[in-house]
Order: sequence, then structure tokens, then C-alpha cells
Amino acid sequence: MYRLLIVDDEPVIVNGLVHLFEEHAELALDVRKAYSSKEAVILAQRMKFDILISDIRMPHKNGLQLVEEIRYYWPLCRVIFLTGYSEFDYVHEALRKNADNYILKTEGIEPIFEAVAQAVRKLDEEDRRRAREEIANLHFRIAEPVLKRELIGSVLSGGQLGMMLRDRRYGEIGFAVEAERPFVLLFGVFRHIAGAKTAAPLSSEETRAAMHRALDYYLPLSFAREGMMLEDDAQVWLLQPDEALRGRLEQADRAENGEPSGIFAYLKGIAEFVQNDCERHHGATVSFGLLDSVNARVQVEGKPFQILLNRLRAHAAAGRPTIIVGGGTSASGDADQDGACEDNPQDMHSLIVQRVHAYIREHLNGDTSLTAIADHVHLNPSYLSRYYKQTTGCNLLDHIQSKKVEEASRLLTLTSLKMQEIALRTGFDSPSYFTTFFKRKTGISPQEYRNLKGVNKVKER
Repeated sequence: MYRLLIVDDEPVIVNGLVHLFEEHAELALDVRKAYSSKEAVILAQRMKFDILISDIRMPHKNGLQLVEEIRYYWPLCRVIFLTGYSEFDYVHEALRKNADNYILKTEGIEPIFEAVAQAVRKLDEEDRRRAREEIANLHFRIAEPVLKRELIGSVLSGGQLGMMLRDRRYGEIGFAVEAERPFVLLFGVFRHIAGAKTAAPLSSEETRAAMHRALDYYLPLSFAREGMMLEDDAQVWLLQPDEALRGRLEQADRAENGEPSGIFAYLKGIAEFVQNDCERHHGATVSFGLLDSVNARVQVEGKPFQILLNRLRAHAAAGRPTIIVGGGTSASGDADQDGACEDNPQDMHSLIVQRVHAYIREHLNGDTSLTAIADHVHLNPSYLSRYYKQTTGCNLLDHIQSKKVEEASRLLTLTSLKMQEIALRTGFDSPSYFTTFFKRKTGISPQEYRNLKGVNKVKER
């Protein structure tokens, strides 16, 4: 599944394109939207994008400047420019930035759809190329120096990296992570998927090496990294962003509602791609856990990293590619509930579906995207989409849309709220798009539904 970002300061164009790609499910796109370059950059700091459709002329920061920002975080993103102007300077600059396409808005919808389909084909082609490289390197071993393994092992045992690096034994090894600056501990646990169709069966060592190569491929050079094998099925990395990247993300370091942000949100996006890569090419489920090094010494001495590993193993063994941040404990008691269900897969299936449904009920007026729901239940978005379908027999998008229709119908029947307010309460920032959606699902407009079903209205705040 690829993620598409549509950016334009004209909501009617954005919503029209979102509607177009929702109707063409064969492309299997996770579609996100932004009405300004600023909003688009915030999204790019939190999740990976594969394809960008952007207007060129926008206030504050134009589409050409936006591409530089997006490709700072996601260098492989394909770019399609939209414009109402056929000006040579724009065309020249777009080509210089390696845009995939440059489309006049007057050309209509079809060229845009074909450009996105072509971008998807290019992404698929690149994916196949990497798969061929993986097959050629199946027996390649990533050998880590003994002293580096000792260093990382000492960090996990509560040792202070700075003090150890001053030891003459480690002085010449060129350890990439600096002791003076914060770093992140990333734990990865994998399990082979029974009956998975891959180019060739892999040993545990080969799978772990493939996981390591995938992370190296997707992790930008702005991260220093060191890693080691923990056990046959587990790997740990010390990851340290450079000052430029940390500076770009530091304003997002404090999350609202306990959701991951800043460096953690960015690493989650990379971890998702590694999970998809390992499942697709190597028949392995990978679960990741993230711990911050700011108080890492306390964390490792208290052994929560071992608790985290056990949780990751339970999810990987059940075929659930999970990403857990900060040990995975929260005020809601998710970790305790997971532990209680680990021995009973049916209970765990039921619990995950319950959490998904509860999130949708509580966020109908907000973000009900696949990415947001997957973050809430600590699952990979691509896996969650398949998992929900296999567990319930229903597409997750269909369930979300049915709940929006139910809530809109209730508000239309029982309240005197204006259409704009009902649209907002069901997650639509455009009343016209809400009307189009409702009519597509019910066959009649919201006003016609209210006229047919309306009863005594109650005042709702």
C-alpha cells in the first residue's frame, strides 16, 4: 500500500481528488490531504509519503519549495505538480526538481489519475528491483565488530556510553553514536510466516540480516546508527539524528493525547516500511519497540527493555507487525490487556477489533485515517487493513464510512444542527464534500433525508 498526499489551497480541488482516488480502490492508496504547504510539512514529519500531488502556486510557500521539504524527509517520494498556468519558468523548475509530471488543471481529472497510476508503476518497479538485489544478497552476512557488540551490550546492561568510550579498548573503533547527545534504542523482533511465498526460504540469521539491510536502506544518512544481535530472533539499534534533523522535529517532540511525535513519529514511519519490506520479500513478521536514551540507564536497569522484547515476541509470534513506543505502557492499561490475552488468540483478536471500533466512535469528527487507527492499536497500517478484513469479513474503510453515515443520519433526524455543523461532527471540513459523500452512500442528499425522516428535534451541544 502506498501513501498519497494531495496539497492545494483550494479545498474543492483537494476533496474532488480525494473522492476520485477513494473510488479507484485498485490503486490501494492511503490518501491524505492538506490545504497548505505548512500543513503538508507537518504531515510529512509524522508519516512517510510515496506520492505527492501539489499545486505550484500557493500562499506563503509554493509547491516547488514544498517539494524540497517533503524530499528532505522522504527522498524517494514521487512528485506530480498541478498548476493553472502554462509558464516556461515553472516547467523548467519542475523538471530540475525531477518531478514525475506537470499537469495543467484545465486538462481535467484523467491526466491526474493516469499520472498517479504511472507513479505507482514506477514505485512497483523500484520495489521489484530491490527484491532482485535482495535475492542476490541472500547469503551476505553483516558482521559486527566484537568491541561494538560489547559496547551496545554494556549500554543495555545499564552502562554509561560516555564512560565506556573513554576506555582505551574502545578508543579507536569509530563508534558512530556520540555519547554526549540523545539517541533512541530501536528493538526489532521477527518471526517467519508459516506458508509464506518467498523467492527462497531464509534462515534466522539471513532474515535478521535482511531486516538490518532494509532499515539501513530506508533510514536517511542524517541518522548515525550502531546495531547488534540480541538473540536469534532479535536485533537492537542505537539511532541518533543529526542536529539539523532534530532541530526540524523538536517542535513536535511533545505529543498531544499521548500519541508519538517528533523523532519517534518519524522512526515509526520508517519502521512501517521495513515491516512491509520484510513481509513482502522475506515472509517474516517484524515488530518494533522504541525507547528514549534520555533516561535509558534507569530504563535498562529496571529491565523494561526485556519486558518490551517479550511483548514484541508475543505480537510477532501471532503474526501482528507491531510498533510500540516507550515500552508500550499507557494510562489506558493496554499493556496489561495485551498480556492477559497473549495466551488466547481469539481474545486478542476481539480486543484489537474492540479498540479499533472504540477509536472510530470517539474520533468520528477527527482523524479516522488508517494511519491514525493503526497508531492507536500499535499495528502496521498495511497489516491492520488486512487483519480487520480477515477478522470481521468487512473492509475497515467501509466500516468507517458506515459509522459516519449512521451518525450523520442520527443528527439529521434528531437535531436542528446546520449542515456545516453536522459535516464537522462527522469528520468533513467541507459541507459540499459531506453532501456528496452522504448522497453517494444513501441515494439522497442530507436535506432530502432530513425532510423524509425529520421528527421532533432536540437541541444538541
